[in-house]
Amino acid sequence: MPMLTGETVRKALHDLYDYDVSDADAAAIAHGVGALFTLAHHIKSIGLDDVALPFGYPMLAAEADRLSKPKR
Repeated sequence: MPMLTGETVRKALHDLYDYDVSDADAAAIAHGVGALFTLAHHIKSIGLDDVALPFGYPMLAAEADRLSKPKR
């Protein structure tokens, strides 16, 4: 799997968001994203299929429903 570099992170942040980060910050972001991508390949093996994402549509809809009900 290709490695995400700090330089790629710096360029992407600058080109997409006009946001500049230091080399150290870009390297830290690249390292974190690389770790996330590596772990993402193993997510099925830890049995999280039934766990809803915290900000997925079903969760947002349930929260909206809860908030729209009158308070007692």
